[in-house]
Amino acid sequence: MAEPLKKGKKACTECRQQKVPIVSCRETLFTSPFAKCDVYLNPDEPCTRCRKVNASCVISDPFRREHKRKRMSELQQESEDLRRKLRVSHPVDPHPSPIALLTAAAEMAPRSEPNSDSMSGTPNISLPSYPPQLLAPNGLEISPSTPAPAPAPALEGDTTRSRSLHGVEVRGDEIDDLFHIFFRHYAQFLPILDPETRPNTYYIQSPFLFWCIVGVSCRAYARNPTLLMALARSVIEMAFLSALSTSPPWHTIQGLLLLLTWPFPKGEHPDVTFPLSGMLLHIAMQNGLHIPMSSHEFSRVKMPAPSEADLVRRSELWAHTVIVYQRVCVTKGQLPRALVSLPQDPAQRQALFDIIAPWMVLKLRCQELIARCSEAVLENGMRSMSLDQERALDILLRTYEGQIDELELQAVTDEERFDTGLCRLAIQTFHLYKIQTLVSSAFYPRLLVTACGLIDYVQSLADRLGCLAMCPAQMGFAILLASTSLLRILKSNTASHGLETTRARAAVFTAINMAKQMTVDSADMAAKTVTILNSIWNSTRAFRKADGGEYTALRIRSRLVLSPILDTVWWWRDEFDPPSRTKRSVIEPSDGKVFMRSRYHVATDAGAGAAVDANRDFAGCMVPSSGIPDQNNAFHLDEQFLADFEWALGDDALFSLDPLPANWAPASNLL
Repeated sequence: MAEPLKKGKKACTECRQQKVPIVSCRETLFTSPFAKCDVYLNPDEPCTRCRKVNASCVISDPFRREHKRKRMSELQQESEDLRRKLRVSHPVDPHPSPIALLTAAAEMAPRSEPNSDSMSGTPNISLPSYPPQLLAPNGLEISPSTPAPAPAPALEGDTTRSRSLHGVEVRGDEIDDLFHIFFRHYAQFLPILDPETRPNTYYIQSPFLFWCIVGVSCRAYARNPTLLMALARSVIEMAFLSALSTSPPWHTIQGLLLLLTWPFPKGEHPDVTFPLSGMLLHIAMQNGLHIPMSSHEFSRVKMPAPSEADLVRRSELWAHTVIVYQRVCVTKGQLPRALVSLPQDPAQRQALFDIIAPWMVLKLRCQELIARCSEAVLENGMRSMSLDQERALDILLRTYEGQIDELELQAVTDEERFDTGLCRLAIQTFHLYKIQTLVSSAFYPRLLVTACGLIDYVQSLADRLGCLAMCPAQMGFAILLASTSLLRILKSNTASHGLETTRARAAVFTAINMAKQMTVDSADMAAKTVTILNSIWNSTRAFRKADGGEYTALRIRSRLVLSPILDTVWWWRDEFDPPSRTKRSVIEPSDGKVFMRSRYHVATDAGAGAAVDANRDFAGCMVPSSGIPDQNNAFHLDEQFLADFEWALGDDALFSLDPLPANWAPASNLL
């Protein structure tokens, strides 16, 4: 029989917490020496268990064992009470971001910054108020579109610090202004960040994301208009190095989403939006966002399955990633990967649509429709179409337009109608690839209505904002695609007959004025859009052959939705850029066919036949000039033109500027 426990024998607090009983002298003969507390045997020395696990051995009379689960529940309840009191004392935006808690401020506690003042954990952002006239260039006033977060007084030690990037310093008060501008005017187009997180916290969590916010919001910052181009190259370099960052991957994804939605104007650096879009997609997939319910399986460390709230946040971030990626592909004339081709089974795609907000589902379906239609058009053939192929293309496009009709029934806001309108216009522009049935298919009236309606939607947004400098690149692309399509209609003798040309003219002029408002630098696409539209409108030679006849065919036939835009730019280049005309000459051989000779396509008269064959491979088809319009007429290459309109990887173009040998004509390898 065990020896009864004597009065006064006590276990240490560590053993009592772990429910380890006191051991008697007799029990020590039969039990493990580390199973029970034996501190009473020698009160001046730690018990065997505490000595083994290197714990502090203390005997305390008032000790009360703590129930861990109960304590955790009490802490959670206390946290909820504090949040409730905070919401009551500091009201937030009545229209919160759909994934406002996606930032690390909601998923991890803020870390302290080395050599910095202590920061308060409060999420309230303190931003000064100032007249909205300071935000927009050219004295344009920006009226508030959505309520901004209510400013709160800055706490001691929580003042926004000045930051510098490669010698460019931005003061703390300027950073406060820029963050205020971003969440007031930009975040409504891409609601992926928490407006209540302070700038200091953003910088600590991810310097790349911090500078992306600053770089985007300084597009219309009149207090320091030099920031935009001063930061451009450094932020772009950070974007490519972000793949090596130790910051959480969602910060990198958020930063790339910002840069691709509001790209920097093309200055001395080449355009990098297309490679960055692929980087964005692959980083998201590498971290399992494409399968939100199984994202934990892609982690390098063991982590629990995502909660329901985490599942929603990951799903919405993945939806934004797919939308932005596909938009960039379309605007660069590349075939985007459709959602159905990404590694997701049908059940996962349906689960994605069930979780995310309806307006995001509509955007996804619109972009998905453009991607699938582009792939179908490529399969039908684009470079040189027979009569049967053109008729098949017409049936194909009408089928996809019917699917847009179903999507338009779900559009209830101007922004949603903009998405469906751009989707319809992108599909309708594929009709311009036809030659023999271009006019007889009677698509011009539909194209005119769609293009004018799209411009009207952007104009309504401009009326609400007061300025379009903060609009995403997608809206600039929509204006350019709609206006160039209308110019083709207005410049066509047969197509413009009997159409609402008055409305089309007004829409073109509206597009020019809106492009002026979108301009933030002389090197951006909005500024080039103004120049091109003005020149083509006043031109008497655009879309005309040398004899004055109408030229309806597209000469640029491999850039999908972008081809009508680049084709218009090509006509502008031919007429209004004299240096480019000196680099080419038109050779008309005796057989009546036309081919070009430029610094990239040199041929002697003796090798004219070979040059014609090579040029046929380049343009896709070659027909006599007396018949169907030659798709290679007035076709030339110029290295600076290629660089300006993103036909090359950089300003040095794809080709060497050294003199080329005679008879060198690798025209089939130019693309």
